[in-house]
Amino acid sequence: MLHRLLAVVRGPGSRQGWRKGSPTRGSASAAAAPPVSLPAQAQVVVCGGGIMGTSVAYHLSKMGWKDVVILEQGRLAAGSTRFCAGILSTARHLAIEQKMADYSNKLYRQLEQETGIQTGYTRTGSIFLAQTQDRLISLKRISSRLNVIGIPCEIVSPRRVAELHPLLNVHDLVGAMHVPEDAVVSSADVALALASAASQNEREIRSCIRTTVPLKNSRTSLHVMVKRGQVTSVETDKGQIQCRYFVNCAGQWAYELGLCSEEPVSIPLHACEHFYLLTRPWETPLPSSTPSEDLRLF
Repeated sequence: MLHRLLAVVRGPGSRQGWRKGSPTRGSASAAAAPPVSLPAQAQVVVCGGGIMGTSVAYHLSKMGWKDVVILEQGRLAAGSTRFCAGILSTARHLAIEQKMADYSNKLYRQLEQETGIQTGYTRTGSIFLAQTQDRLISLKRISSRLNVIGIPCEIVSPRRVAELHPLLNVHDLVGAMHVPEDAVVSSADVALALASAASQNEREIRSCIRTTVPLKNSRTSLHVMVKRGQVTSVETDKGQIQCRYFVNCAGQWAYELGLCSEEPVSIPLHACEHFYLLTRPWETPLPSSTPSEDLRLF
């Protein structure tokens, strides 16, 4: 089933469908597909077929884990992952976060070659704007750390910002930080590529489509069985899976899922509303290499 789903999205132009708000790619084919049988047991059960769940499966397969089942209520990468901005930025205050972001950037860059699935990876670079001297000092500190670990980065003038991104108003800027190797990806396509790469590692990655994740405080669809502090099995609406490990990658439902256990686990996660803007096409489109910009206060 996993291979069939991935074959649907390998055609040319697949990346544009989800960005334009059209139905999920291959939705008609996926709806007509026969149900997937639930295995009786697995070494690891991962709940959630988004970018986090498929990443867990990918990295476990790289480590030699052979029996991983992904439980997903719909189609792989069709949940909140589908609406992620997909900006890969290595500018972080904490060193460990910088290293993780740099690792992700390098991983996503080679995924398309590894799997043959287009991930939409485009090296655009990013610009972090400073409207105050304090903000600029903070960016200089981040820039120095990035350069130390080998990530090219520079502090630039407002004039240079205008050259890099012609749509930005630079009249109130005192400077900016430019990270040329930052990139953007299609998050949904990355998740599918991770799942494909996991299955290509000669490991057994099984995707159980339409296995329900609990919604609106309903705890009858999925229940994690625990004995003496150890996960023993997972009960679903399709049957029970014996397992040694259970990984909660349910995204916005992770908190509710954490409570669906004989020993409830409180997941410190809260879903937040965010907004994005879609515009009409520009008469003169911006180059695909136009940097993304960030005005966050660190």
